[in-house]
Amino acid sequence: MQIPVIRIVLVSVAVLFLVDGLIKFFKREERQTLFKLLSYLTVWGSMLIMGLFPGASHRISQLLGCGENLHTLIFLGFAIVFFAIFKLLTAVERLERNISEIVRR
Repeated sequence: MQIPVIRIVLVSVAVLFLVDGLIKFFKREERQTLFKLLSYLTVWGSMLIMGLFPGASHRISQLLGCGENLHTLIFLGFAIVFFAIFKLLTAVERLERNISEIVRR
């Protein structure tokens, strides 16, 4: 049984982001909150599950009434948007911290 390259990439990326989120949370970095950790675990954990068990995503898409490949495109788009939002959120938090330091001085 051959495993498609996209599944290997999906599982690898999901594991890397999960580990990164956990490390940041347990190092108690300023910008890592419990909300971000739970969001990381939800999104990247679901991507990991979908990568490991592709039949689950097919069953869920059938239950929701989506087309065969539509759910995949939506899911990938959601992951990309999620990643972009968190990058922007991190940048905004860093800017707020810098502005606060400047105002204090």
